[in-house]
Amino acid sequence: MTDSKLFKVFVLEDDINNRKTIANELRSKNYALHFFSKDNSVFDLLTFNPDIIIHDYFANKITHCHEWDMAY
Repeated sequence: MTDSKLFKVFVLEDDINNRKTIANELRSKNYALHFFSKDNSVFDLLTFNPDIIIHDYFANKITHCHEWDMAY
């Protein structure tokens, strides 16, 4: 049996309705979603080692942290 990786995804979103929409759209993916306020610094969130950070879901501003070759 093959275990698939559960990606730790941080989403910066303040609007509760947008959070619900995002969670609904990504529910079938292999993601552990964690929501944060857009006031949070992306650099501060990197200390928690996310695989993906979504800055603006509806504008497709996404950083795939697991592709970086060094820690920040």
